[in-house]
Amino acid sequence: MEENHFKIAIIGLGIIGGSMAYALHGFKNAKISGCDICPETRRKVLSKNAVDEVWGNPAPAIENADLVILCVYPELITKIIAENRVHFKKGAVITDVCGVKTKLSQEIARILPDGCDYVGGHPMAGKETDGFDSAAPELFRMCGFIVTPISSSSPRSIALIKEMAKYIGSTRITESTPEEHDSIIAYTSDLMHVSASALCLDYNTKMNQAYTAGAFRDCTRIANISPLLWSQLFLENKNFLLDELDTFLCSLQKFKTAIANDDKEELIKLLSSVKENKLTMQNKEPENY
Repeated sequence: MEENHFKIAIIGLGIIGGSMAYALHGFKNAKISGCDICPETRRKVLSKNAVDEVWGNPAPAIENADLVILCVYPELITKIIAENRVHFKKGAVITDVCGVKTKLSQEIARILPDGCDYVGGHPMAGKETDGFDSAAPELFRMCGFIVTPISSSSPRSIALIKEMAKYIGSTRITESTPEEHDSIIAYTSDLMHVSASALCLDYNTKMNQAYTAGAFRDCTRIANISPLLWSQLFLENKNFLLDELDTFLCSLQKFKTAIANDDKEELIKLLSSVKENKLTMQNKEPENY
């Protein structure tokens, strides 16, 4: 794979795929080929010079690509690989940006085209809005990036995905198994989205903007959610997420009981633990950072 002939295919040009396209300009002096089913998105990515070429179906984008980045919903990833097996270049590295890995990586391993390698990736970045209009070259700057190889992933392919993560601006890069990834993401991402959604499922209808401040905005920001995407992510990571929900419900019950009993000492004890845990979490760097 000579750098002056390197080709990157990005399948799906929403907020993550579009931001990848912007951020990867210059990486290995690559030609960037995009794919999106929406004609208006294809028009926009060309007008913004996000890609060198764009297609309405994956085959021509994947053809001769050294690195294929799948930025579509989980249920489409294996479908695209299976339907385009003959178009993958021998030696190509396939990655994705999906927020759940265990089941997906197992399915990809079964259908991996001959001579290709797979290394999962998950940039810990996003906004409460989606689509190409929300894409930005700086989206991944200073963010985390989780690399999730499988048993067949070569060191060379793993190194490529880490190099890519660093190039797009990620500064906290870590490696984990797909299972470990999903167990942690169930807390740091899935549970957070469930919590924000639950806060907005039922609310005090007498409220208005005069009653809101930073706490409200911070706790509900991600409730402006994509129902189709997040219902898939919740169900794909069902077992780990249910464990986290059980723990969360138990924690809520502790606060409810203390408040119902006017137990100030217990509340101080709980909130002291909360403060200590928060400080510990926010200062915990990746082990292989």
